[in-house]
Amino acid sequence: MKTELPPINVAPRKRVDLRSLQAPTIADDRVVEQNSRRLASEWGAVTTVPSPKPVIASLRLEIPEYLDRQLAQAAFDQRVTKQFLVIQALKAAGFSVEPGDLVPDKRKRR
Repeated sequence: MKTELPPINVAPRKRVDLRSLQAPTIADDRVVEQNSRRLASEWGAVTTVPSPKPVIASLRLEIPEYLDRQLAQAAFDQRVTKQFLVIQALKAAGFSVEPGDLVPDKRKRR
């Protein structure tokens, strides 16, 4: 026995005017973080908004081989990376270095 299907409504629907739609305003990260913390306190939720990772630049140096050997030996002796020694020297020379960027060994652990 066949069941009766409901009739199909073939009346044309009103078209959506896409040009009238407004894009949502984009809030900066500070506003989003404040809103997240406000919502968390209101709802008793635990939220963490990770701070963005700093932009990393690459620096390629050409140095004499004897200096590279000394740098490599010092890094080996101190169990740090050559990068650490260079950043440490820049800090000692008066450059501003964030504490989180002065990590003895940033290599990934296996």
